[in-house]
Amino acid sequence: MQVVVIDDDQLVAVSLKTILEAAPHITVAALGTGGRDAILLYRAHRPDVLLMDIRMEPVSGLEAAEEILAEYPEANILFLTTFSDDEYIIKALRLGAKGYILKQDFEGIVPALDAVAGGQAVIFLDLAVHVVVDIGAAGGVAV
Repeated sequence: MQVVVIDDDQLVAVSLKTILEAAPHITVAALGTGGRDAILLYRAHRPDVLLMDIRMEPVSGLEAAEEILAEYPEANILFLTTFSDDEYIIKALRLGAKGYILKQDFEGIVPALDAVAGGQAVIFLDLAVHVVVDIGAAGGVAV
């Protein structure tokens, strides 16, 4: 599986590369540090999964995802972030992201990538409770 990793903290991005490439079936094709990098690197590599932080400047992960998914609706975007903010989660999923997981749950990153690459959506359980409640209140939209 080919993955592109985007995180505005370069130490985090390099650490993720090390963690991911310990799995024999994962290759990190490229690292980027912002939303603009995400767009350019997605176009250049067309990875199986784009693993991306959500809060970045000047182009956020959400803005990058919106542009990528407009151009490549089949893109598998998995957000990896420290923020369990309901608004971010709902926006990410409504845009078409395939998942939203927390950096703190680093042992679940590889299984989440495998699931997303296999066509499944991934949200860690503690996040899902918030999303179901909020989306249900917003009109019963199923995610």
